[in-house]
Amino acid sequence: MQKHIRIITGFLAVVLVVSLSACSSSRENTASIAEERIDSLTYAVFPYLPDAEYYQELIERRWAEVEPDIHLVRAEWDCYSDGAPEGIDVLMYDAVMLEQITAAGWIQPIEHDAVQDSEDLFPFALKGLTVEDKLYGIPVLLCGNFLIYDKNCDTLATAEHITDLAEQSEILVVNSKDPVNRPQYIIEVVADSTGEKNPSVGSDAEDVMTLIDRLAIDAHEHDDDVQVVTAYDSGIGQGYIGFCESMRLLKRRKEATRIKTISFSDQENTPRLYVDAVAITSGVGGLRYEKCLELINIMAEADVMKELSVQDGAPQYLLIARKTPYLFLSGQFPLYTQLEKIAEEENNCVILTP
Repeated sequence: MQKHIRIITGFLAVVLVVSLSACSSSRENTASIAEERIDSLTYAVFPYLPDAEYYQELIERRWAEVEPDIHLVRAEWDCYSDGAPEGIDVLMYDAVMLEQITAAGWIQPIEHDAVQDSEDLFPFALKGLTVEDKLYGIPVLLCGNFLIYDKNCDTLATAEHITDLAEQSEILVVNSKDPVNRPQYIIEVVADSTGEKNPSVGSDAEDVMTLIDRLAIDAHEHDDDVQVVTAYDSGIGQGYIGFCESMRLLKRRKEATRIKTISFSDQENTPRLYVDAVAITSGVGGLRYEKCLELINIMAEADVMKELSVQDGAPQYLLIARKTPYLFLSGQFPLYTQLEKIAEEENNCVILTP
């Protein structure tokens, strides 16, 4: 009996010491966070946005409303080509680089319930940023290769597959021989041919690419994206393949232009979209982490997205990862109704392969 008493007494003594130690540690951690002072946060936006500086201005204006004592420092970081984001607290990346970035340990996951108004985000976008139930950031913008066309061209208006245009030639402004865009088109062909959401480049796409080359107006097969839009707007061709935000550059043909998805094969379209997301870099902790979490929520905020989508009264035709901004934008700019339809497609998936 005495032995059991001594054991119990000893056990209680250990529990007491551990408890006192835990309380002491908790008080120290709380005091440490309370004493931690954050003067600034460094953040980098996606450098290929139509107007990155305008986005930064909106972020900083909104941030000043909630955290006036913490200065935001702009940084530059390219997820495709730059190395580790040294000295950066918050970054923006293309989900095609998610596997490489997480493997390198450059960003850290956040709790799902840390995302403000998560029900307003398209579920597929959140799913695409989730790896083994860990969420690597908040989706902000979407993008894809769309058919943008003159509504008066019945051939393009009724086409659902690129192969529906088999009898046509030189009808589209397509930079099909541009070294950056051609690999994207090949992947689109393979995805739509096989139904795979993120296929490898090993499958055969030669026949459809030959068709696309024939549909492309010869003089513009090597154009960059801006040159493609400029050529179409000047009256060349009846449409073009491009990102939705390119429509902001239209002037002469703006009112007559429409946008839709199209299958890059003779099979049903596999709806795939690029996602740009904001995330917190690895190594950020304590109060700094809490402030970074606040910042990425602001960067993905519905009101910020709504403002970003209209500049000087002109629509920017951005495809937004949130639902509510479309309520306003569709009422002001009819083309946003078509963009909303693209974004809310129930079978959308995130493009994860470069």
